[in-house]
Amino acid sequence: MTAHTALKTSRRQHSVGLLTDLTTGEVASARDRIGSWLYGTHSQHSRISNPELIQAYYAVAWALERLAVGRTALGVMRFGDKQALKESDARLLWHVEEQAQNLRFIANYVKTIDNREVEDSLRSIQKQIPYLQTSKTRSVSPCDAPGCWRQPGEEGVSAE
Repeated sequence: MTAHTALKTSRRQHSVGLLTDLTTGEVASARDRIGSWLYGTHSQHSRISNPELIQAYYAVAWALERLAVGRTALGVMRFGDKQALKESDARLLWHVEEQAQNLRFIANYVKTIDNREVEDSLRSIQKQIPYLQTSKTRSVSPCDAPGCWRQPGEEGVSAE
């Protein structure tokens, strides 16, 4: 294996690692908690306390920080594999856009969270992936009152 091939292989593995970090383990559990809080029924929403929501927020925020640093490193490595980067970016796109909206919404809801570091990470990722849309805002409100308008099975609402 040549040095060039080894570097390209290493880059691809690093790309996979970035996506894996954002979609498995503690971060996946945190994203599930945030999703249940935002999109779940009142019963699902009410089972998640503010401290649990804040813990989930930071688990995802720190994953975005790791992604920002990792994606920047991929962009400056020698022997770039532009096709691999393009494919990696396409796979990261929805995850980053969705979590950007979720974290912004939670920071606004909790009021005590300083969202500046997340915004810095998102700007860094946006520099690396220019077509990323991280400024979108969440249009769905959590189902935080009994009898709220959402019902299980509606679009974007999970069944209990």
